[in-house]
Amino acid sequence: MEIDFTRLRYFVAVAEELHFKRAADRLMITPPPLSKKIKLLERELGGELFERTYHDVRLTPLGRQLLEPARDILRRVEELKATASRITQASNPVRIGATAYAPSDFLARFEQAVAGLAMTTEFNVPGSAAEVIAKLVSGHLDLGLIHLPAADKRIRHRVVATYPGAAAVRFDDPLAANDLIAIEDLRERDVVIDFARPNPVVLAQMARGLNERGITRIVRTVGQLGGELEMASHVFNRYLVALVSYAPASTLGRIFSPPEFK
Repeated sequence: MEIDFTRLRYFVAVAEELHFKRAADRLMITPPPLSKKIKLLERELGGELFERTYHDVRLTPLGRQLLEPARDILRRVEELKATASRITQASNPVRIGATAYAPSDFLARFEQAVAGLAMTTEFNVPGSAAEVIAKLVSGHLDLGLIHLPAADKRIRHRVVATYPGAAAVRFDDPLAANDLIAIEDLRERDVVIDFARPNPVVLAQMARGLNERGITRIVRTVGQLGGELEMASHVFNRYLVALVSYAPASTLGRIFSPPEFK
């Protein structure tokens, strides 16, 4: 004898509700197909499971005897599904990547949170946000930590952290005496931005915004030394102003740290 587990689930629902309409609502189907499935199950089992009257539904002796075994079978089926899911997840881990330009303390917390997930994961730091996005789009990553915005419209995101921008200058630069610098203070200065890696979309938007505010002397790094080192070299040797993210625990934040920079 072969028993359809769906019919068994329908039987348990009707047995618990003792009402075909309520059971159908619970199962998110209409009463006619539910009634048909119950009749097919009764035919398979060789006896009626319910006594049906116009206003009442009751379990027959056969129905009462089979209710708990049916519940047990359905529980075992769910346990089987859960076991299969755990095995599948173990063999197919969730692949998570993060941009190396995120603050290291945040990266550490993020990696710790990933390690605490109740699933198998693979965590790596492939490089820039652009690299993470490319891996997400190509299917080589399932989840990524990046700097927004993401140029590819196929990417769905949620903001998990924010931090402000800052201007980094040499310790003896006239601007170093100021706690705050207005954008207008940079109109006569050469400004360096790392166009090489972090997030091309962000940097392009920044360049447009600077141009609109009258800052046109923008130096674009080419990444030969690595964006951070090239920016630091421009600031220290040529007295340029670097526009960076104010995240002291990041790689960029540590490079532009006192006493050489402010």
